[in-house]
Amino acid sequence: MLKLHFKDNRQPPVWVVEKLFALGSASDNHLVMDDPEVDKYHAKILQENNKYYLKDNNSQQGCFVNGQRITQREILPGDIIKLGRSEIIVLDPRSLADRPKDAYALPWRLVSDSSWLAGKQFILLPERSMVIGRGSQCDIVIPGTHLSRRHTEISIEGNHLRIKDLGSANGTFLNELRIDNATANNGDRLRLDVYTFRIVAPDLEETKTRLRKPIDALKPVERKLPSSEPKRWKTRPTSPGNRIEPVDHPGRRQAWMVLMAAAAIAIAIVIFVLW
Repeated sequence: MLKLHFKDNRQPPVWVVEKLFALGSASDNHLVMDDPEVDKYHAKILQENNKYYLKDNNSQQGCFVNGQRITQREILPGDIIKLGRSEIIVLDPRSLADRPKDAYALPWRLVSDSSWLAGKQFILLPERSMVIGRGSQCDIVIPGTHLSRRHTEISIEGNHLRIKDLGSANGTFLNELRIDNATANNGDRLRLDVYTFRIVAPDLEETKTRLRKPIDALKPVERKLPSSEPKRWKTRPTSPGNRIEPVDHPGRRQAWMVLMAAAAIAIAIVIFVLW
C-alpha cells in the first residue's frame, strides 16, 4: 500500500488501496485534483504483483516522475509525481513510522566517493537540520569553488531524509535527478555538482539487507564401483535367436505329446466321416 502526499499540503494525503486508482479533476476519480492543468481523467495507478505503476491517460500536460515525462512507469517510495502544477510525494506507510531519535544504533551518514573526499564520512545530527556548502558558517564545510556558500539543507524525517536545495548555482541532484525538495532513503546517491555521496541509513536490524538462506554444502557424490559380474543385456524378442525359450520340464513335454496325439486322432476321424 502506498500513500500520496501533496508536496505543498494543498490536499490531505491519500491512500492507494484499489488495484486501479484513478487520478484527475473529475469528481468520480479516486483522487480528485483541483488543478486547472489536470485533465478530467489524467492518469491511473495500477497494482500488479505488489508493484505500482503510474500510467498516463493521454493527458494534455503529461505525467512526470522525478522530472521525467512517462507513459507508464513503476513508482516507488520517495518518487515525486507531477500532474499539472501538483507535485505528489510517494510514501510507504509501512516504513515511515517515526521512531525516537535515540533509537538508532548508528547515525545517518554521507559517505563521499568522489575526488579528494573519497571515503570521508559526514555525520548527520538527528536533532536539527544541517547545511552543506563552502561557507564557514555551514554545518558541513566543503571548500570547493563548485559549491554555493549555502548549497543544500538536510534533515531527518522519521526513517528517511529530507533534502532541500538552497538556491544553489550548480544544483542538488538525487540519483542524478535535479531536485528542489525531495525525500531520500538508504542507498540513494546525492550529488552536489562534482561531489557525490552515498546515503547510509542507521544500522537498524530491520533495515539490514536480507540475504537468501545459504545453500547447503554439496554432499560428495558416492560413485558406484564397477561390478565384476558379467553384464546381462536385455534384448527385444524380435527374432527366434533373441527370444527367451521356456525351461523344458518332463511333465510338460508329456502332456504336450498327449495333446498332439489326441488332435491327430480327431482330425483322422473327421476326414474318415467326410470321405
